[in-house]
Amino acid sequence: GEQYRFNWSTPIALSPHNPRIIYVGANKFFKSLDRGDTWTASPDLTKQINRQTLEIMGVKGDQPMVSKNDGVANYSNITVIAESPVLPGVLWVGTDDGNVQLSKDGGATWTNVAKNIPILANTTHQVSRVEASHFDAGTCYVAVDAHRANDLKPYVYVTRDFGATWTSVAGNLPLGNVNVIREDLKNKNLLFAGTEFGLFVSLNGGGEWKKFMTGLPTVRVDDLLIHPRDNDLVIATHARGFYI
Repeated sequence: GEQYRFNWSTPIALSPHNPRIIYVGANKFFKSLDRGDTWTASPDLTKQINRQTLEIMGVKGDQPMVSKNDGVANYSNITVIAESPVLPGVLWVGTDDGNVQLSKDGGATWTNVAKNIPILANTTHQVSRVEASHFDAGTCYVAVDAHRANDLKPYVYVTRDFGATWTSVAGNLPLGNVNVIREDLKNKNLLFAGTEFGLFVSLNGGGEWKKFMTGLPTVRVDDLLIHPRDNDLVIATHARGFYI
């Protein structure tokens, strides 16, 4: 009888170490060891904010308003999941209300490391991506989308000590919230960022970014994938377009 809060784009991930293991995020983290036949659930990994209490354009959430719930998904839920490709059981989870949760034991226990990330220490901005490094188990990249708070600055951070400390690698990225950050599979200094206004590439681990738009229109980039066999960079745009 328990009700869960699933994001509009519910994150679903397969373990890179065992294809039988599936991860799904709601307000809790779900794990299946048998391709989805049975599941276990974590505690609630969000801030558990009641959307009905939030103001909308100056009107308190518990006051009458027109079409209050039209087209609105749940709030306080998991938006992104990533497992370390280097070390099985190291899991990273981001939420739409500003949490970044880390588990080192396959989801049995969790630690919220958001307070160590400067932009998330005192905010509820949405975590748009967690990207576990392909080279080091303690390294993870996090992108934060703050545009719902009228902040279009790019926010990208990296930790190299399992979330204890974080450093900005947004560098010279222009205005535009970052939707996705990807680390190359063969070169740890090669990073790709998909933003509200296009695609950017860094050759030095986020120290400097350059626009990477030849043949690509100025469009919001929602997701990136580096093909593990062909080494192609696959781009998904918000306009339902695919580019390679």
